[in-house]
Amino acid sequence: MTKTKEWALSHGLCADDIVQPVEGYNEPYKRTAEEIAIRTIILHAVAAVGYGVDPDRVVGWLKERRMWSHVSPNEQRFFEAENPSDEERNEAKWRQEAQWALLWTIGKIESLGLPTHTCDTARLVNEIMPGLGEPIDAFVSSSRLRPPSELLAEDDRVYNLHCCARQDYQTNTVPEDLVYGVLLQRHYAFEWLSGEDEWDNVRTDT
Repeated sequence: MTKTKEWALSHGLCADDIVQPVEGYNEPYKRTAEEIAIRTIILHAVAAVGYGVDPDRVVGWLKERRMWSHVSPNEQRFFEAENPSDEERNEAKWRQEAQWALLWTIGKIESLGLPTHTCDTARLVNEIMPGLGEPIDAFVSSSRLRPPSELLAEDDRVYNLHCCARQDYQTNTVPEDLVYGVLLQRHYAFEWLSGEDEWDNVRTDT
């Protein structure tokens, strides 16, 4: 079966790790680097609870660092649930892929590439993100939003890849190495980045 790189190229989409910026585009995105950095911390916390970290410890940390007001209503319910379902926990784990995409937008990782593998969880936990209970100020203040021309280029690629994937699923011609969950979460992250909807209300229409 066709690999994702050849499949992307066949649809006229960039298959490189880094997409060339959209020349001449400089319209600012709606989210600030600080806002994005805080969202990545919250998504990190969501995924952690999905993987079994004590939610009381996570909530205590978010409140101590004054992030609780930025946690969405659905996320708050998940953190406070006595017994989340397996489906809820699985969905929480996938949020680290949206987190990874947003980390790219603030310069914490070098490139996204094609959605053929999940994010580097070890690097995420050990190198990039503040640890549970640790201060967040240095992480947030060091975040720098990429230029609009770079953001739009990757945003467009993710959107178009998702459009093509949904179309080709109908004919069973999606490449075997494409990880749809990664693509979906990236699309969700970019829709939040470029839109005005609150996190829980983001749509990934194509």
